[in-house]
Amino acid sequence: MNLDSTGRGGHDAALRARAVGKHEDEAADFAKEYQVLESSGYLASAFLLGRGRIDGVLDDELSVLPAGADVLDAGCGTGSQIQDLTRRGYEVVGVEPAGEMRRRAMDLNPGVSIHDGSILSLPFPDSSFDAVIALEVLRYLPAADVRIAYREMQRVLRPNGLLVVTLVNRWAIDGYYIWEKVMTRRALRTGLDMRAHCEFVTPREVRRDLAGYGFDRIETVGRLLIPLRWAYKVGNGVGRAIAKVLDPIDKFVSRIPGTTPFAGHLIVLARRPGRKNGPQPT
Repeated sequence: MNLDSTGRGGHDAALRARAVGKHEDEAADFAKEYQVLESSGYLASAFLLGRGRIDGVLDDELSVLPAGADVLDAGCGTGSQIQDLTRRGYEVVGVEPAGEMRRRAMDLNPGVSIHDGSILSLPFPDSSFDAVIALEVLRYLPAADVRIAYREMQRVLRPNGLLVVTLVNRWAIDGYYIWEKVMTRRALRTGLDMRAHCEFVTPREVRRDLAGYGFDRIETVGRLLIPLRWAYKVGNGVGRAIAKVLDPIDKFVSRIPGTTPFAGHLIVLARRPGRKNGPQPT
């Protein structure tokens, strides 16, 4: 596939560029959120509330890896996750296409290899990593790109290697799908700057696609079922107060079987099979 071709490829390239531009412009905001996390915890903002849910699952999954395991953070942003993983004894490498994000990640993680690159063409040999994570990355890519990313992550994983990615549920209770549609149409009607693309999926679609790209032991996990993030729209103080009360309930109900397609965060876990080469669809 020609990623820079006209037609569909050109449209997807524009969506890609918009996503990178968004993160270039908002690098300072992301860095500030992680500073707040250090001082105030996961309930401090809507962003951190969601990240706390992701980190909880990620920590559990990575705990089975031995010290010194090779981990790739694909789309590492400002490098906060790299810092956490390095502290836990993993050998971490990062990839980040947004220059300002990458600069901040390198400043935060001196001595760690952080590459200018894309999840669509990872600059590593086959079977290089014991785990690959891509947190809040695939959501900004159109469907065709997401499938390319699956193939690339499968390629650089070692046999039995762990994949952890996040996506956005199409039918989440918080109504984010509808919100995005309304805001996009508003931008088109008024001439405002277009929002970054958000790719919505269902757990069934994700499992099907990952199986097609040679992954097995695929698990989809839902987190943040109660739409707590809307309370933060009123203000962080209101959001924190409500989250303190409802957070324990949400953590419980998010684990009820059958609720995954309706949660605010879709976290996907999978393994590359324990053979040298899995299927590689084109």
